[in-house]
Amino acid sequence: MEPARKLDHPPTWDRPASGVPKSPEPARIFGESGREIQPWEIKLGKVIFYLTIAAGLWFFYWLNGIQCPC
Repeated sequence: MEPARKLDHPPTWDRPASGVPKSPEPARIFGESGREIQPWEIKLGKVIFYLTIAAGLWFFYWLNGIQCPC
């Protein structure tokens, strides 16, 4: 049994299905105010986020240790 549609070439990640090549420069990200967000600002935000999560998890682990005298 033949497939309903044959593809000339399988789609790849570097070539979208539309055939339009991707631009070599990375996509620019804009904030709500319309200002361009720099890559270092995104990395800094991620570091702050993960440190906040780690501190929160440590705090609740410490809090549980205070409540349990065993």
